[in-house]
Amino acid sequence: MVIQLRRATLEDLPALLALEGRCFDRPWPEGAFAAELALPYAQVWLAFDEGDPRPIGYVDFWVVEGEISLLNVAVDPRARRRGLARMLLAKLKTEGRAVGGEMIFLEVRRSNEGGLALYRAAGFEQIGIRKGYYAAEKEDAIVMSRALDTDGAVG
Repeated sequence: MVIQLRRATLEDLPALLALEGRCFDRPWPEGAFAAELALPYAQVWLAFDEGDPRPIGYVDFWVVEGEISLLNVAVDPRARRRGLARMLLAKLKTEGRAVGGEMIFLEVRRSNEGGLALYRAAGFEQIGIRKGYYAAEKEDAIVMSRALDTDGAVG
């Protein structure tokens, strides 16, 4: 698997929505992604397996006043367990650092054991809990953070 990363544009919206639908039971709606792609402080990066025009993963984050807010990392179920999420986190740190990011913050579902393991392995630590953050399920969010190392590394 040879992965190529590139920044998403509005032209990628249909493919991004299809990927989101493969990854999540409650995918973000089209309007949410269209808004993300238009925000000046938001970055959405897509991952492609060489030769395949369909994205197999993405990372969506904001960089505001030195803080990087990780909104989502998603990997197509057919491409999981190959290090793609770690690669997308590395892209976040590189691009986030390039525009002044110093700290990364995220929320992850309490039940998302895979996500929690990924973030812990990347050096994130729990700093809080948002009770009932995921309203539809009344599920708590674990709030995590980590500083970028001086070289920008996240783990």
